[in-house]
Amino acid sequence: MSDSLTRLLELFASGDRPPNPSQPISASGVVLLRDTPAGIQVFVTRQSDAPGIEDRNRWSFPFGEISPADARRLPMAGWSAEKCARTLRMDNTTRAIAHYAAAARVALENLGIVFACDAEGRLVSESDLPLLDQTRRKLFAREVRLPQALDYRDLAMRPDLLRPWLRWINTPWQLRRYDLVFFVAAVPAGQVVDFRSPNDSWGGWMLPAEVLGSAGDTADHISASARLLCESIAELPSVGAAMAKIRDVRPLEPDVVRHDGQWWLSLDHRADPSERGRLRDEELLSAGADEVEAKPLMAGDSFEPLGVAEESQ
Repeated sequence: MSDSLTRLLELFASGDRPPNPSQPISASGVVLLRDTPAGIQVFVTRQSDAPGIEDRNRWSFPFGEISPADARRLPMAGWSAEKCARTLRMDNTTRAIAHYAAAARVALENLGIVFACDAEGRLVSESDLPLLDQTRRKLFAREVRLPQALDYRDLAMRPDLLRPWLRWINTPWQLRRYDLVFFVAAVPAGQVVDFRSPNDSWGGWMLPAEVLGSAGDTADHISASARLLCESIAELPSVGAAMAKIRDVRPLEPDVVRHDGQWWLSLDHRADPSERGRLRDEELLSAGADEVEAKPLMAGDSFEPLGVAEESQ
């Protein structure tokens, strides 16, 4: 557990319940994968160590809040809205599409990767990227939304290129909570990562084991969710194997417990990462607790971009 969360817990240790737990903010993250002779690599970021940077010097994966506008009139190909919802184990199709759209938006804004195809079904390639650069800048500046950006270039998002891998909800003790769905994805043929950070973060390709080795046993340099992502991906033989797997993406929501004078994050036996985080080769498990139908996405709903950030767990 990170020092910052430990200090917060100590501050409220005398209370009987968390301090005004907030409703988690829905968000999506992207973990790009590529094959190398040494094994699968992930594109990982590390926050700047400069003063004033939130979660400074921490390993992370790009993520951003879902936007109501991203799911409105979004051109899609490959999968239907119902297929997206089934894959995420959600009943609300609008919410499911918003999660996929947020992942695609983050990939384009921060990584320069486009999960989309043209009217003939051809995936975006390197020759298309210069034309998309201006669109990317406008998207980052919120001058346009994802549906507009794709429609302007006669493109359609391909949700089937994104595989949901882990759904993580911060503990009620977090001052800023997220209900965060991480997607893994292979870099489409002909595209190259062009990382752009809003806060001078570093980004590059690393083996998951290298990330874990650099972070060490402390939680100050990596979150629990990022650790679980790296541990599960490190077991895979190839990107193809990752994209072919079916994952249990029911939400993981850890508890905070005190043991031998120290604070720990704990998952109950039904959500133990050795089981819940394990690759599933057969059928999807049942959804368990019913999904709560999200409120309708309405015009004018607010959205605050995150860029590259860390979920502070």
